[in-house]
Amino acid sequence: MTRVDSMTFALPRADLLRARAAAVDFDPHLHGTYSVVVVTGGSAHIRSSRWSRTVHTGDVFFFNPFEVHAGQSAGSPAQYHVLYPSEAFLDSCTGTTRPGEVRTIRTDVVTRGRTTRALVDALSAPVVDNASVEESLRQVLRECSYDADSPTPASLARTVSRLLRQNDPRSTRTDDLAREIGVNPSHLARSFRQTIGIPPQTYARQVRVARARELICAGFELDDVAQMANFSDQPHLTREFKKVFGVPPGALSRGLGR
Repeated sequence: MTRVDSMTFALPRADLLRARAAAVDFDPHLHGTYSVVVVTGGSAHIRSSRWSRTVHTGDVFFFNPFEVHAGQSAGSPAQYHVLYPSEAFLDSCTGTTRPGEVRTIRTDVVTRGRTTRALVDALSAPVVDNASVEESLRQVLRECSYDADSPTPASLARTVSRLLRQNDPRSTRTDDLAREIGVNPSHLARSFRQTIGIPPQTYARQVRVARARELICAGFELDDVAQMANFSDQPHLTREFKKVFGVPPGALSRGLGR
């Protein structure tokens, strides 16, 4: 069960949301952007659909957009910062990709060293200097390795995940999705969970949470966000947002001065 002691947010520039948190557990979840996690205290075991290992103070680790991941601290709550850089921010670090290519961070963890210490120090300063954070983040991202390839023929799970990310009124019921692509519903559900890490309905709800986060950062009111992200009402948005971030959407809205 997700257990977050605290989480605060800052948005010094539109393409780089930041969060500062202390947490014990995070259930499997996803974000719609890249995630760069900087461990500033304690240690935790992290697992994703791409990698699994224990991280420690001073380490920096990475998730790609829509990569399902989870974590559990070793003892007391782990303290960390998360930076959510946009594609444009990655472009400024690694260069732009060609049309039709998909960029994937291959690196899982950059262990404690000179570049990670610079990022930890920039984030932990009594008064955070945004320019120092951005430059330190760029240096860390330049140490990573990347793939930039044209999408390969999609597996069943990847096909379904693409359909669920489309912003349209398509039904997300497993039976309806299975009927649309012509497979058995049980096979679809089993394949999706084995490949992606969560059931298709959970994935669909978390995709909507990712959309809600974008809308909150853009300045929309929570009532409007719930409607625009296809939640039944604001309490529904709040319940699902807490499953991903461990705090209600109002914490993000207040942290950004909305």
